[in-house]
Amino acid sequence: MNRREFIQISSKVAITGTASAAGLGALGLSLQSRSLTRSNLESTPVLRPPGAHAEGQFLAQCIRCTRCQDACPVGCIRLAGPDDAAPLGTPFIDASSSACILCLDCTTSCPTEALQPLVEKKDVKMGIAVVDERTCVSHNGTGVCGACHTACPFRNFAIRQGLRNAPTVNPEFCVGCGLCEEACILKGTKAIRVFSGRSAS
Repeated sequence: MNRREFIQISSKVAITGTASAAGLGALGLSLQSRSLTRSNLESTPVLRPPGAHAEGQFLAQCIRCTRCQDACPVGCIRLAGPDDAAPLGTPFIDASSSACILCLDCTTSCPTEALQPLVEKKDVKMGIAVVDERTCVSHNGTGVCGACHTACPFRNFAIRQGLRNAPTVNPEFCVGCGLCEEACILKGTKAIRVFSGRSAS
């Protein structure tokens, strides 16, 4: 699935608010889009650092060194262990605990260009944030938040606010950094999550 298809799918999810408390994993399969399935939205359930090639090429070029991890000033890049979803030793980001600040230092540290050098933050394509309107306090009326909007480096473009600061994601501007997910006030499964939409190959 390419980014355009992923954007179209994610837009439908964000607009209809059909994502469940478990995120896209428990998405209602009664939706009409034949391409909207768990397998193609969450085929690789990890975020790669900025500049990562398509998964097959990335895995072929990544030599499992620690340079991208060492270059990250906030320590958000982790190397996959035996219990992680990513192939052993490959870099990934768990946005719920520590999101990417888009410094792009990792993209210039990679010796094999498995991470392509990037200059502009807007050129990052890590994934797309999706709001679960049933658990977001601003959407379900149990509170007023706005944390994700405040954290977004492209606020008012990637994330806009409505009544009670209810967030809406515009996939055209979202780069998938995960700062919104990290900032979400919910414990456990966050009300806004970033999905990579990456193919496993």
